Amino acid sequence: MNIMIRSLLALSAAFTAMLPAFAADDTAPVKLDPEKRAGLNLTAIPPDAYKDILVAGELNMRVATLFAGKELNVSIFESKPAKTNHRTRPNNQDEFVYVLSGKLILTEPNGTVHEYLPGDSLVLPVGYTGTWEMQGNYREIAVVPQKNPPKK
Repeated sequence: MNIMIRSLLALSAAFTAMLPAFAADDTAPVKLDPEKRAGLNLTAIPPDAYKDILVAGELNMRVATLFAGKELNVSIFESKPAKTNHRTRPNNQDEFVYVLSGKLILTEPNGTVHEYLPGDSLVLPVGYTGTWEMQGNYREIAVVPQKNPPKK
């Protein structure tokens, strides 16, 4: 899914209405937009962006960047019911996910199934190649590291 989130973040950056939140002072806390967390004002992702990994359902996804920092990105992602197989597109970064609505079912290549409901969180490690099934009106907050964080 990380590849999906990174691609979604790149697509959302193209839309000026989806400008990420920045603190006026680099060290000030940044409140995540409650309207976007609720699924309002998200940007639609072209349905053909992930057709190569679609297994079931329809890729009707929306996304917004909530924060783009020096070392991490926070985004909101929403999807109607769909299932994707990441065998050919594994995660290339660790990803923290907090489920806001719907249900997420991750199935490892060995058949082990993991289910996540609203309020659940998980870390999807680099290299995940199983399926990602989103049920209901699925929405999550995803946190991923910047590709090339600045050196300290």
